[in-house]
Amino acid sequence: MAKAEEEIQRSYEEFIHIPNMMFKLIGYDLFDSPKPLWLKLLMRAYFLVGLASHYYIISYMMLRIIQWETLAGDPVTIMRYAEIFFLTINSEIKIFTFLYYRNRIRELSDKLRFIFPRNKSERRDYNVNLYYWPRLIRYGFYYFVMVTLLVIFGPCLQSACMYLYQRFTVGNAAKFPYLRAYPMQLSYDANSPLNYVLTQILEFTCSHFFMTFNIGTDVWMMCLTCQICIHFAHLGQQLANYSPSRERSTEDCEFLVSVVRRHNHVLSLHKELNDIFGMLLAYNLFTTASTLCCVAFYTILRGLTLYGVSFLSFFISCASQFYMVCYYGQLLIDLSEALPQAAYTQNWYDGSPMYRKQLLLIMSTTGKPAVLTAKGVIIISLDTFKNPPQGGV
Repeated sequence: MAKAEEEIQRSYEEFIHIPNMMFKLIGYDLFDSPKPLWLKLLMRAYFLVGLASHYYIISYMMLRIIQWETLAGDPVTIMRYAEIFFLTINSEIKIFTFLYYRNRIRELSDKLRFIFPRNKSERRDYNVNLYYWPRLIRYGFYYFVMVTLLVIFGPCLQSACMYLYQRFTVGNAAKFPYLRAYPMQLSYDANSPLNYVLTQILEFTCSHFFMTFNIGTDVWMMCLTCQICIHFAHLGQQLANYSPSRERSTEDCEFLVSVVRRHNHVLSLHKELNDIFGMLLAYNLFTTASTLCCVAFYTILRGLTLYGVSFLSFFISCASQFYMVCYYGQLLIDLSEALPQAAYTQNWYDGSPMYRKQLLLIMSTTGKPAVLTAKGVIIISLDTFKNPPQGGV
């Protein structure tokens, strides 16, 4: 018991630390927190470098796709281009969605921060630590980052290993293979030491930029969904633990009024969340499916090479990312639709007739679960992950 009392209760800033830090690392501070001028200029410069390198590489990818003769007859290269293409489309949608809705995301976060329990006793009552990033989700996030780095730096590492192997086998006849993460030819020849280093820097800043938006936008959505789940869970806990009495009918009815007001407020925040991320979820279903198919086929074609293993790991990480989104969608459904059951488990029969009538009304109006939806077309849940709709993931 003493150990539970001493347990540190997580703050709102700790909940948003991971997505906030992800975007800060590419030079974008959603909340524009105070910082020295030199750091602000450095972050802005890195953001612009990432943006420029991203569109530089993407423009040459599109150019090489248009120049079909550079791809025709090579299924491995075609699949590699297709994988990068669909991953890029997914990231572009998330870049534009996040930047377009950045003010609404910030406002929604501020609203959730305002109603987040302020002191330790309130946070313990809300049981906030139970909803802090689960270990499975954290490990999935770390795995995604690790695999992304493997895909980016794997070709460089394989080039170095191949060169060292040739040095031991053929001596001075060894040639550095200059393998790269992106298959397209750029505006210059990358097959020289200095140009190869420059290309690696370009590809890293490009990948860091669009992969941060790729997973970071989902992480923000999961973070905000988690906050809404905390309030649904606390409402259910309050309903289940409340003990009405016929002698204090007015007080009991006022309690139900406060529950309804809080429930409506949480539902309004949930609606705002769906308005911001609904279209993103719809596109995410299609692009994730396409990326997974291309990565899987490319892995089969490459076999057990470093390329093949790295892209197989990337396939698992893409599936894990979609699972994380579905996990929070399912958590939202479970906690929001548990309210009628929570109301039924209290000692409602000790309440006044007016109280029981109002409680019954609450049970009937809160029975519909809050859901994450792809613009009302597809509900995001674990069922979506296990049994994806046709044409979806």
